[in-house]
Amino acid sequence: MKILTAILFLSLCLNFLPAKAQEVHFALNHWPPFGLTEGDQEAGIDIDIGREIAKRMQFTLNVRKCPFKRCLTEMEVGLLDLQAGIARNEERAKYMHYAETPYHHVSVVFHVRKGEGERLTRYEDLRGLRIGAVAKSHYFDPFNHDENLIKIEVPEEKQLPAMLAAGRIDTYVGTNPNASYDVLTRGFKDRLELAPYQPEADVPVYFAISRKSPLISRIDELNQVIISLHEEGVIEEIVAKYR
Repeated sequence: MKILTAILFLSLCLNFLPAKAQEVHFALNHWPPFGLTEGDQEAGIDIDIGREIAKRMQFTLNVRKCPFKRCLTEMEVGLLDLQAGIARNEERAKYMHYAETPYHHVSVVFHVRKGEGERLTRYEDLRGLRIGAVAKSHYFDPFNHDENLIKIEVPEEKQLPAMLAAGRIDTYVGTNPNASYDVLTRGFKDRLELAPYQPEADVPVYFAISRKSPLISRIDELNQVIISLHEEGVIEEIVAKYR
């Protein structure tokens, strides 16, 4: 009888133990100032917002640093649960569910070598130029689907300023504020400049959940948290830290 009583008591105690927090694997690629991943670094706008979301949704954030293309692949197969810095397109929507509310916007820009701005003053000038771009990135139409352009794709945007300065490409497409942040912080301010042609494409960026993740059942909750972060000014405070 004493043994049975002890077992029942232990069972009741276990029922009152706090449940283990859900573990969420979060993709972080190097995309300053949104993602800063060099060396042991795990910083940037995306990870700061991600940690705030994790706190409010009461899950544990397990950060996985990866190049952008690999992050997408791991989201597709379900090795990753959550990713930020994602522009909407139909291909990605097949394997990830976007929060309805974007957390930020970026603008598409082109950089050229200092003094070579006249080479790129309109979209048509892109033809014949070697254009650096990040593999699997979604920029703007018609650029995204223009098969007449010479696109030199790389895993990460941080490679592009050095390639342009060395003459391996003629221009590269990126998004601000991160493209100009890279030029400034990597020592290319005196060697590269914004091209006169800018497509004026404003691109919303989102948090998205892999459709193979258990977290998918909480997509509406994620969206509501992002709305709250906007309304409370939390996202603006985080972004301001990196200006």
